[in-house]
Amino acid sequence: MPRILLLIAILFMSAATQATAQEQERKYIVGIRSGLITGTMDLSGLDPAFDDLEADGPEGPHMSGFFFLVKVRPNLRIGVETLVANSDQNMATTMNYQAAGPVVELSYGSRWFISGGVHFGGLIVNAMARQGAAPSEGASTGSFYKGNGLFLAPSVDVGFRFRRSEVGVYAKYVNLFGEEARGGIAEFSSRFVGLRFAVGL
Repeated sequence: MPRILLLIAILFMSAATQATAQEQERKYIVGIRSGLITGTMDLSGLDPAFDDLEADGPEGPHMSGFFFLVKVRPNLRIGVETLVANSDQNMATTMNYQAAGPVVELSYGSRWFISGGVHFGGLIVNAMARQGAAPSEGASTGSFYKGNGLFLAPSVDVGFRFRRSEVGVYAKYVNLFGEEARGGIAEFSSRFVGLRFAVGL
């Protein structure tokens, strides 16, 4: 009987070890980011008609993104990520941009982890300065800007892994460059802080 119990214990520990290894060796990661702007987006640099957009909690500009990563080395992941930012559409000055591109990420730690990455690619931006109050219906009149270019966005994440999931806090700085006509798009550059959630597949 002791031998049988010992054999059962060994088999159980082996299965648990294999399960743990499988948990740690998730090759694919999918997830989302959601964050709020920190600092100021200096849109007045585009034209005096535009106001600068400042951090204002949920009322200020915010960003969201979806990412898909593949583990290619023990600490290295590569993949693609989207980046969409917009502001409160009831404000006198509004903006939004849409971006996507490849991302490279280094991650250290097992249960508690820290990771850093670089996201880059192309994007389209636009902003509008409304004349007068927002209408209850129909279109608004005002100054409008639209441009396109490139972005480079380093980020850092700190988080916690449990089972197949990752939950963390991130900071991301989106540097915009490219088009220089009518003031360029660098004024849309911005810093965001928020939450990240991911699941291993």
